[in-house]
Amino acid sequence: MARQLPALTLEQLTVELGSRARAVETLRWLFSQRPMPTVLPEAIEGVSHRVWKPFRARHGLVVPKVTERQQSPDGTTKYALDFAGTNVETVRIPAKGRSTICISSQAGCTRKCVFCATKELGFIRQLKAEEMVAQYMLARSEAPVEQPASNVVFMGMGEPMDNLDEVLHAIDVLTQSPAPQLRQVAVTVSTSGVLPGLERFLAESKASLALSLNATTDEVRAQVMPQNKTWPIQSLLNALRKDVERRNGKRDYFIEYVLFKDLNDTDADADRLITLLEGIPSRVNLIPYNPYPGTNLETPSTSRVRAFHARLVEQGMLTLIRWPRGREIAAACGQLVLSRDGEGFQPSAP
Repeated sequence: MARQLPALTLEQLTVELGSRARAVETLRWLFSQRPMPTVLPEAIEGVSHRVWKPFRARHGLVVPKVTERQQSPDGTTKYALDFAGTNVETVRIPAKGRSTICISSQAGCTRKCVFCATKELGFIRQLKAEEMVAQYMLARSEAPVEQPASNVVFMGMGEPMDNLDEVLHAIDVLTQSPAPQLRQVAVTVSTSGVLPGLERFLAESKASLALSLNATTDEVRAQVMPQNKTWPIQSLLNALRKDVERRNGKRDYFIEYVLFKDLNDTDADADRLITLLEGIPSRVNLIPYNPYPGTNLETPSTSRVRAFHARLVEQGMLTLIRWPRGREIAAACGQLVLSRDGEGFQPSAP
């Protein structure tokens, strides 16, 4: 595959430009622009015109068209992006001293998780690494200076493990020096539990992993995540345990646990979750369900969420409640979805 910017690595640029110094200057220019550039310039300082002109003729710059931009009162910004007729969503989530960019890896999704709005699109196509990095570049270029885009999560539309070659390449670009030089641990890839891809990711990448578990029994998990019938809970957790042994615990494992009213939010579920995660140095993110129109699932009460959290903490589990960010603009976890014709955002859930 002929790569375009921004997905050319330092090594690839070095070959193309005939000099590592020129490659470094190109990357520094590319990731320092505010706003994001729409075309490659006729010249870049530190790169000879003789070399740059033919490079510019061979390579383009993948740039998304922003078809809509929405911001919630908490500062979360959701972008509807058009990549040559393919529509995806990206989210910038501000926090103290940093911003996290939520990237999509597919247009639509290959999986059928009942609670996720993206499934309504079906699967449209795989995104290229260029398109993933471009999502980051756009959101990065609009992040406040005091909240730089230092974190990336592949938690947008799509299942990253079903597009792993491109995801791994995007990670290489995002974490390379001299730019954007994100820390490996600051890049997190989320999976709904696709075991072949999960095992390969753990073997080939140093990035952090988030496993969307969402239940403590196979029976309940299969109700909300049909692929559990193929890859049950223990097969996924065993893969994590093997990785713990292989890497001696040198990776961050996040367990994403969406709480559904009267389905997986009992004290017994909390106790089973502790048992399931034994031997895995994990952090549990509890996510009160973010509903969307048409779903029959409900959000637990705040008191039930807090009680579930307290039960885990009392037993020594590092646990955080991820209260919804951007729910007003349907940018919260599980709410990313565009209309099939790409004309704007679907309405937020009530």
